[in-house]
Amino acid sequence: MTTGQCAAPCESRLLHVLLIYRHMIPSVLLCGHCQMEYLHSQGQVEYRAVQEMSLRHSDLDWADVVLLARCDCSYERRVSKALRLAGKQLVYIIDDDLLSVPQHLSSAWYYHLPRVRKDITAMLEMSHAIVSPSPLLLEKYANGKVAIPVEEPALFPLPYQPHDPAQPVKIGFAGSIDRTGDVEAILGGALRRIKAEYGDRVAFEFFGAVPAFAADLGAKATPYCQSYEEYRSALNQAGWDIGLAPMPDSPFHRHKHYNKFIEYAAAGIVGVFSDVQPYTRLHDFAEDCALFCSQEEHWYQQLKYLLDHPAEREAMRLKASEFAAGRLSLPVCAQDLLRHLQMLPLPSGDKVRICLTLNKFPDLARRGKQKIIRMTKSAIRKILP
Repeated sequence: MTTGQCAAPCESRLLHVLLIYRHMIPSVLLCGHCQMEYLHSQGQVEYRAVQEMSLRHSDLDWADVVLLARCDCSYERRVSKALRLAGKQLVYIIDDDLLSVPQHLSSAWYYHLPRVRKDITAMLEMSHAIVSPSPLLLEKYANGKVAIPVEEPALFPLPYQPHDPAQPVKIGFAGSIDRTGDVEAILGGALRRIKAEYGDRVAFEFFGAVPAFAADLGAKATPYCQSYEEYRSALNQAGWDIGLAPMPDSPFHRHKHYNKFIEYAAAGIVGVFSDVQPYTRLHDFAEDCALFCSQEEHWYQQLKYLLDHPAEREAMRLKASEFAAGRLSLPVCAQDLLRHLQMLPLPSGDKVRICLTLNKFPDLARRGKQKIIRMTKSAIRKILP
């Protein structure tokens, strides 16, 4: 095979895609795993998702394309180097700016470790392609490599359910506890004004992040779910009409994705978003099912508009549901990702068998850093929006 041919080594069999991950967090689930599982179920690819410590040589030899899902340790780097030398196509998945995590986030201690930064940088450099839902991350890290945009699909979409006029309009925010400060800084004044003006005609709920002013609103507080399936099920069952999505304007947040729009739309919720990146991207295709705000007065006015114009609010909720079931559906997102993966060229040359000591962390053990690996699951989750 010569360079430039499609990734499938021959037309007689399907493309073999291997995903290497540490924990099946939402970043992994939504930026590759669910799309590949769907394509596998449709008979379009052969797919394996293997937790890093369960990797076998047969998995590595089998793969044509290897998806590195936010890999960040020396063991993953050594595996990636062996795969690269064996002629596999390496594709690094990144959905947050892992090399620029702000100090105030709970995961910053981990991502600022010199060894972690070195390993992430090495895997980014040795990868043939970079996958991300953020065009800014692709621009920053692709650096002449193949840049593959991925859309996070609207999993578990609900059909539109009209609001019951006899019930209060439900306004909510869903996000991890790291977002508490954003909610307090951006929404406090506007939500207090709405509560004072509309009283029992509105009901507030905070799912995950609970701001200090929640009690002033008589708001319901729901703990955040570690399981994404449980989180989405709870959001779908919440019965919200309006979803809030405040976002500070910072370099780190600009590189995020508008996944809050996707989650709200899938639950039949019209979203009100900060008019900053990444939400400004919605102006291009979703202005008829979302509203945008840049300061406290705008938040108050946009919420007031939705409360005072129920017909318009319901029309936007319907359009959001239709958008989630159409353009953001799993089949659409999966086919688009497959199209990009099939265009990856394979290096020329004979197949090289991979010889590597698997499932060992000798350098981490010597330095007493096993604790880092155990703690990563909770730390990474907290930087998710």
